[in-house]
Amino acid sequence: MMESKGSHKWTKNILDELDINPKIVVCAKKAGCVSASTILGASHNELEEKLGLSSFHIKNFIDAVTSHVLPKKTSAWDLSQTGEGDPKHITLGCQNLDNFLGGGVPARGITEMTGQSGSGKTQIALQLSLCAQLPPAAGGLGKGVAYICTESQFPTARLQQMVKYFKAKHSQGPASYTDGIFVHHIPDMDSLVDCVRYQLPCLLSQRSIGLVVLDSVASPFRAEESNMENKNLLYTLGYQLHQLAATYHIAIVAINQVTSVIGNNNLYGHSGNVVPTLGLTWANLVTTRLMIGRTDSHVQAEQTEGSGQVKKSSSKTIVEYNVRELEVIFCPWLGKKSCPFVVTSKGIEDVE
Repeated sequence: MMESKGSHKWTKNILDELDINPKIVVCAKKAGCVSASTILGASHNELEEKLGLSSFHIKNFIDAVTSHVLPKKTSAWDLSQTGEGDPKHITLGCQNLDNFLGGGVPARGITEMTGQSGSGKTQIALQLSLCAQLPPAAGGLGKGVAYICTESQFPTARLQQMVKYFKAKHSQGPASYTDGIFVHHIPDMDSLVDCVRYQLPCLLSQRSIGLVVLDSVASPFRAEESNMENKNLLYTLGYQLHQLAATYHIAIVAINQVTSVIGNNNLYGHSGNVVPTLGLTWANLVTTRLMIGRTDSHVQAEQTEGSGQVKKSSSKTIVEYNVRELEVIFCPWLGKKSCPFVVTSKGIEDVE
C-alpha cells in the first residue's frame, strides 16, 4: 500500500530537520526516538528516562517536534497585517457559556469535548450545528456543518425538537437548518481517516462549511487493538484536521469518551476518576480540551415557551434539571475554570 504524505510526515526521521540543541538530537538517535509518532506518543517522563536529559531539554524537544509536524505558527505581526488576529467564534447560544469561552468555540485548531456518557457532549454539538448557521451578526458563521457520526445513528428527532425552539428564538437564521447539516456515518477507523483525508476536503471545497463535528473520535479507535499503526493513523487524523482548520478557517469539534482510572490523576491539571481516552497520542494534537460532567446540583425552572434562559421559579408547572459543568482542562488562551449549564427540551441553556 502506498504510504500517504500525511502519514509519512509522522513516521519518517525528522531529527535532522529540527532547530534544537545538538545534544538532544544525539541522545534521541541513541534512544531510537526519531519520528514524530514515537516522540509524541511517549510521556514527558518516559522521554526523560529514555534520553537521559533534563525536563527543560525534553520540553524544548517536544515543542520543536510539535511545531514541525503541525501547521506553521503565525506571528502576531503577520496576523495584524492580515486582519486575522482575532479568530471567528461560533456562539453556543448561551451568553454565560460564550463569555466563559471568550466568545464561543473558535474557528481555529481542534476543540475537544470529553466527558462521561449522558453528560451533554452531543447536545452541545447539536446546538453548535444550529448556531454555526446563524449570520455573523448573531454569533454564527452563516455556513453549513459537516457532522461525522461514528458511534450511532444521527439524533434526528432530538435535532428537530431543538430546531423548533431555535427558530422561535432566532428569526434571522436560515429557512431550513437541517438542510445545512451534512451527515456522514463512519463504521471503522480506516474509513474515518479516509473520510477526513479525501471526502471532507472535497465537501469543504464545494460547500460553504464553517463547522466540522466528529462524534466521536474515540469509538473507531477504541474498537481496534492499540498498536503503532493505529497511533500513526490517529496522528494522520489529527494532522489533517489541523490542516483543514487552518486552510478553510473552520471550527473543528471532536467529541471524546472517557475511561476510568484507579487513584488520583493529574494529567494536564485534571484530577478525578476518569480521563479522556486515546492518551497522549491524541492529547498532543488537541488545541483546547473541555471536560463536561454532571454535578450533584439541580435547578427548578418554569417550562415556558420561548424563554431564553432557565430561571428559578416557584410558581406554576416547573421542571427540575440536573446542572452540568463545562470545565477548561487546557487551552492556550483560557485559564482553568468551569461554568454551569443545563440541558432542556430547547437545548443547552445558561443557569441564572
